Amino acid sequence: IIRYIIERMAGSQQLEVHHFVQNASMLPVEERDARLFYPIGRRGTLFLITVLLFMLSSSSLLTAGGKKKGSEERELQFWHSVGTHNKVVLSSLVDGYNQNGRQQKIHSVFQGSEGDLYLKLLAQENMPEIVLLPVQYLQVLRDRAIITDISPHISNRIKDDIDEKYWRSLTIDEGIYGVPFSFHSSIFYVNQHVLRISGTRRDREPDTWEEFVPIVQKIRDYTDGKWGIYVPMENLSHFITYVESFSGVKVVQEQRLTVNSPQAVDAMKTLQDLVFRYQAMPPKLTSSEAEQLFFSGNLGIRMAESSHLVYTQTNLPFNLTVWSLPSSADIPPHVMGNCLAVTSRGLKRVREVFRFIDYLINYENSIKWHTHTGAPAILESARDSLDLLIFYEENPNYMTPIIELERGAVFSPRYDYYSIDAVMRSALDRIMINGEDPRPILDYMQRELDLMIIPSL
Repeated sequence: IIRYIIERMAGSQQLEVHHFVQNASMLPVEERDARLFYPIGRRGTLFLITVLLFMLSSSSLLTAGGKKKGSEERELQFWHSVGTHNKVVLSSLVDGYNQNGRQQKIHSVFQGSEGDLYLKLLAQENMPEIVLLPVQYLQVLRDRAIITDISPHISNRIKDDIDEKYWRSLTIDEGIYGVPFSFHSSIFYVNQHVLRISGTRRDREPDTWEEFVPIVQKIRDYTDGKWGIYVPMENLSHFITYVESFSGVKVVQEQRLTVNSPQAVDAMKTLQDLVFRYQAMPPKLTSSEAEQLFFSGNLGIRMAESSHLVYTQTNLPFNLTVWSLPSSADIPPHVMGNCLAVTSRGLKRVREVFRFIDYLINYENSIKWHTHTGAPAILESARDSLDLLIFYEENPNYMTPIIELERGAVFSPRYDYYSIDAVMRSALDRIMINGEDPRPILDYMQRELDLMIIPSL
């Protein structure tokens, strides 16, 4: 192509480059140099250079475009809803995988809240291969064939190193629809500075919720406007956690939720008293707002997930202690969790998918997730290791989440949790924000839940 352009542009001169070279010695120096460098004229040379640059740039763009497309095809999409400090920890794990010279890369995408993640999966648009999925959404996503049975691909090494109760929570009709990753219970975070200035001394944790009343009243009365306690009541999981801990009566049965028992009504009335009667718990406060109130030193005791332990220790400028929730021997703590699920798209690249899953839950990363978040290590070999025994001697707060998790029962509903939770949220707002009588509201909710749950089973 280049030779053709030169010859065409030479035109009537009928000149070729080798002709100039052969006869250059017969010309004056100035003319020789001019003809050697511009055998087709200055305008022609500029045109030729422009054409060459265009061809080179086009070739580069095509090459770069090809590389980008190939890179996107090799990437595995990984969706999650892990927020705050724990998102940074998860990102560091993903970065470590990508920086290890692996052929396929992981593109980690934060999808907002757990509910946002669930709705985006239901939409089935631009689906990922892997998703860090809250266990409570497993049933519906499995029923709609959005996530797949991965039991044939789970190695015995992984299966034997994780407690059987976590595998049971992810098993539906003998198929396994996720690999356990992170599980947690709720605990109390206690600002020792607030307890101290209120004159409260505790040599042990309170055994009952009734024991909390004088503690939080004292904080309210003997500190300068500080609040005693915050118990979140924003969703169904909060309700189950608190009511079962307070009453010692199960809310969750295998095929039913019982939300209107006399013990549940009493539990909600006690919580209302903390807000409206004793004014020891701040009203109309979201969990995120209570978190900031706690970090500022204006809240003594806060109930939250054990997976927030490191984040809380990092942001609280006072001495922190953690307490277990009161509970009876017959009612295990309420445990929530996340698993690594695989979509139908991911099944097409199952070897690459499981290479990443194995990496996320290996011994080193299981310990890192625990020590950097507070959520207990999922591998038994990591949890029982000498590395962590030494760590616990210097960090005793980490032991409470482990004890609670070992005692706990994993919540893995076999119904449409999202829809039931949405209905329950409105009822809880009426009780805790409006201050309405819990009994008729919970009776109404029980009738609604019975209609919603039983047909879905």
